[in-house]
Amino acid sequence: MNVLAVTIGGWDITAQYVFRGFIEGLTYGMVALGLVLIYKASGVVNFAQSQFGAFGALLMTLVSYKYGVPLGLAVPLALVTGAALGAVTELLVVRRLFSQPRLLLFVATLGVSQLIIFLGYQLPEIGNRGESVLYPEIIKFDRPWNVGPIDVRGDQLSVLVVVPLVCAVLGWLLTRTKFGLNVRAAADNPSAASLAGISVKKVSTQVWVLAGALSAISAVLFGPLSSEQASAAGNSLGPSLLLKALAAGMVGRMKSFTLALVGGIGIGVIETIIKLNTSSENTGSEYVFVFLLLLLLVLVRGANAKDEGGWALPKLRSASRDLANLPAARWVTRIVIVLLGGAAILRGLTLDQGADFQRYTIVLIYMIVALSSTVLTGWAGQLSLGQFAFVGVGVYATGYYGQQLPYPIAVLIGVVWGVGIAIVIGVPALRLKGLNLAIITLGFQLLCTFWLFNTARLNNGAGGTMRLEKRHVFGWDIVSDKAALYWITLVCLVAVAFMVTMFRRSGVGRSVVAVRDNENAAAAFTVSPVRAKLLSFAVSGGIAALAGGLYAAVFRSFTTQYIQPEESLRIVAIAVVGGVTSVVGALLGSFVVQGLPAIFEGQDEVNLFASSIGMLVILMYFPGGLISIVQNLRDVLYGWIARRAGYKAKPKVARAVVSQLSSRPKEVKQGVLPLRTTDVTVRFFGRPATDHVSIIVNPGEVVGLIGTNGAGKTTFMNAVSGFLPCTGTIEVFGEHVEDKPGYQRARLGIGRAFQNAKMFSALSARETVMVALEARSRSLLIPSMLYLPPSPMQERRKRKEADEIIDYLGLGRYADTLMAELSTGTRRIVELASLIALDSKLLLLDEPTAGVAQKETEAFGPLIRSIQQELGSSILIIEHDMPMVMSISDRIYCLEAGAVISEGTPLEVRNDPKVIASYLGTDERAINRSEVTVTTSPTTTV
Repeated sequence: MNVLAVTIGGWDITAQYVFRGFIEGLTYGMVALGLVLIYKASGVVNFAQSQFGAFGALLMTLVSYKYGVPLGLAVPLALVTGAALGAVTELLVVRRLFSQPRLLLFVATLGVSQLIIFLGYQLPEIGNRGESVLYPEIIKFDRPWNVGPIDVRGDQLSVLVVVPLVCAVLGWLLTRTKFGLNVRAAADNPSAASLAGISVKKVSTQVWVLAGALSAISAVLFGPLSSEQASAAGNSLGPSLLLKALAAGMVGRMKSFTLALVGGIGIGVIETIIKLNTSSENTGSEYVFVFLLLLLLVLVRGANAKDEGGWALPKLRSASRDLANLPAARWVTRIVIVLLGGAAILRGLTLDQGADFQRYTIVLIYMIVALSSTVLTGWAGQLSLGQFAFVGVGVYATGYYGQQLPYPIAVLIGVVWGVGIAIVIGVPALRLKGLNLAIITLGFQLLCTFWLFNTARLNNGAGGTMRLEKRHVFGWDIVSDKAALYWITLVCLVAVAFMVTMFRRSGVGRSVVAVRDNENAAAAFTVSPVRAKLLSFAVSGGIAALAGGLYAAVFRSFTTQYIQPEESLRIVAIAVVGGVTSVVGALLGSFVVQGLPAIFEGQDEVNLFASSIGMLVILMYFPGGLISIVQNLRDVLYGWIARRAGYKAKPKVARAVVSQLSSRPKEVKQGVLPLRTTDVTVRFFGRPATDHVSIIVNPGEVVGLIGTNGAGKTTFMNAVSGFLPCTGTIEVFGEHVEDKPGYQRARLGIGRAFQNAKMFSALSARETVMVALEARSRSLLIPSMLYLPPSPMQERRKRKEADEIIDYLGLGRYADTLMAELSTGTRRIVELASLIALDSKLLLLDEPTAGVAQKETEAFGPLIRSIQQELGSSILIIEHDMPMVMSISDRIYCLEAGAVISEGTPLEVRNDPKVIASYLGTDERAINRSEVTVTTSPTTTV
């Protein structure tokens, strides 16, 4: 047979290669269809998608092979089974967690996947012991069908016929029917869809049923292609296939089924050509291509896609600091710590076999890795599906350098490598978050596992394994002496838990959480989002690499089977089950998922509870994780202690005045304007939102900015703050800032208050003010984590200054309350407190009374004036409350359609015919709806 072939750069590309890749690409595209469908409807990457079909295909093989049921009946049974599993998952799991963050649903699908795999292994054996049973072929040829230069097998023809047909039917269903219209409406705006009479829950169930059926079709078609035994159904479709399917979905921007299918075909063809043209020594080379393709796709998509939030878990409540500082409460905390430490020590003392020490050492290592996930996913909000790749970096770096250097030094070098590589992987996080970043980290995990860690340079042992040569610590051979390794690992765990706790309690940790919750607000508080994100990656990568250095000594010969992608998914599950934003939660999650199976070794019921059923129960009934149970117990205990001690909250008394709280001199250079803008223009899609806006703010002046909704006021203020690109010039205290990011402008003295006043939902009022105090004294990473000077003194000073500012504004009783739990009016006062902490000399206030009751609004004007006079600052204020803005402003600008139409004193602007026609109108009742007078006396309550 003549085979059509070409050679490009030494690589052979034949028609048979292309056809084989085309068929494999159709498999990726088919799996991508189900992923895209679920993602469009619910924003969730369904990790159980492949298992819906795998179980159905296994059941089909069982009834057809063992019981002789014809394929004509067995295939529909597989489809019904897949659809039923999708329906049950939606009704019992997804619906209960529908209003929860997407990360919870994502981890719940991991639990569902594990449960389905368990159910698969409960089915009867398909064949006799030792018998190999393959999936049945829908179309079967005695020999390949020859079509020109291509040989076509029956299983390949099945894929070639069915997949395009399914895609066509799916496209018609979603674009030409009422069902498709309902799906699109529910996905775009569930609230509006409900108002239109669409049952969003019913649509969700239908989507999951359809996705389950698609998964079953995929498994029925692709089972014969895989050449795997039917009993291996649980492992036939894992993270590797998921990654390629996700890459295909990304080609279609997780929206287009056609493009997802085309993307899958392209990936399959190129991957097959790479695999068939590379030597066995370069196994896994195709993952380099897939990873680079993913990186390109998500960066391009991320540049245009809206920010994808929802990956952080429910916020944890802070304990009242006054209650926590009661002597009895402090003793309770110490006793709990001693008991936990004592339990770990006692367990180590009761073990006598090396295998037992090894098993529990692995549990401790997983706890360390879970803590790294707490830093990155819990506090920085960066979902990582490749955390075990950094563990692998630590393993292989330790093994490589450990050939010549002492073990502790090799571990430290591995930590440095982990930090460096984590920073490189973290660079995309400067633009991405949520699903996009998760895909990148999963791709990195697969790249490392199947390519990087298999290179000969990193494997010095027989059979492509890594052996630790220099393995002595204080005279102990830690590879042979498993007890010594256990104690060393326990000490490292305690040290890491301490450092991570100090990290979160420091200014660095607060800044990281602030950037996660509200990046622009954090930048307005002088926090660099770039620094915060990269620091979180660095700390997380270093901790995971340290765990890898310890892991390298667990086995005599280390292979990549111990750092498979599934382990990274397990780490995410551990963190979420325990409570991803909590140090204690990470330890609890590790104990449940890894520790219980280690204690009850060989008991399937315990493994089932730890990996699937228990995980689902915890997520459904305690969305905050196990730590939420601990919190409830803590609050009950603290309350009981307070009652026994006769504790009563002390009233907060103002102890300071604003002028004493500013660390900068009030004097401003003579002749230097706080703000001057010239021809500032911001365009969206080519159309101007602000059109050549030129304003000035004089020293000590309050300037109002008014206009209709959509006039460009907030857009202009965002441009001045550095949050939107613009043309024209912006001068702040005489310095041009057009090319400076927002946090650098804030460091020049700009203080920004936002229209929504969301601030940082996971921080307390005190912590929010302390983030602003970073402007006065920047926290350093290493001293903060190790609790070394100057960190302790800095923290005490910041807490004292924050309490003084909070007390001055009458916020003492809210100091330990999370910002998410405060009313809009109280959040606005906390925002003003933060501006005081920033020592802001130019205040940019965007509708500071929005969402505030009228009575509180009337008090805001005098409060703003009081703070402005005490700080000696200038103010640019956007406000729709005309009595307030007219009473406190020295001058006013009015915008219409992005351009200035009037400027002058409040009286001049109020009487300007253009302003009357554009904005104010002629109804005096609307303009003067409340009596407001200017006052300069300090106001401590609102």
